[in-house]
Amino acid sequence: MNDHHPDTGRQTPREVLPGFYKQYHLDEDGGNASPYVKMELGKRLFLYLPNSNARRRAVFKHDVHHLLTGYSSVFKGETEIAAWEIGSGCTRYPAAFILNLYGIMIGMLFSSAGVYRAFIRGRHTCNLYRDRFTDEQLLDMPLPVIRKYLLLDRPVPKAGLGDWLVFVLVLLAGTAYAALSLLLLPFVLLYTLYVMMKRRPT
Repeated sequence: MNDHHPDTGRQTPREVLPGFYKQYHLDEDGGNASPYVKMELGKRLFLYLPNSNARRRAVFKHDVHHLLTGYSSVFKGETEIAAWEIGSGCTRYPAAFILNLYGIMIGMLFSSAGVYRAFIRGRHTCNLYRDRFTDEQLLDMPLPVIRKYLLLDRPVPKAGLGDWLVFVLVLLAGTAYAALSLLLLPFVLLYTLYVMMKRRPT
């Protein structure tokens, strides 16, 4: 379990997100308006994918999840929050589910223990993808209030048999997804090359 969330007191996402974006060198809107998304394969290896409307729908809640859980927005933290989001349920947001499957599979190669702990934590908490609150409502809610609503203020119980079985099913789904993704790899590489050339200073 990751307990090192920042001491944000009664601050709200509206107050904390600008500093979060600055800390991790993200755009002021978290990259929501960008035409592409940077996907890390490792600390120095990455690909670019087109930024879809489905992904834009999820990105604000994903960023608030970082603030609530304490998982960082660097490589290891992104694999952990991917596991936590799937564990706590994100099937209403297909783009988040697909990207999180990718994050879990990459994370299993480099930090399997962290990914597993985050998944179990997710199994016993909730997330914002259930749409109980609108994005506008969340912006001005104190972070401790949101944490309490998502049960993130409680200790994580030990994993049960059901948790293990669901984790195995997720890994099987991730393996199938990874195999299918190989068919799209040439197109992703071409798009990555295009973005890198476009971003290169003239």
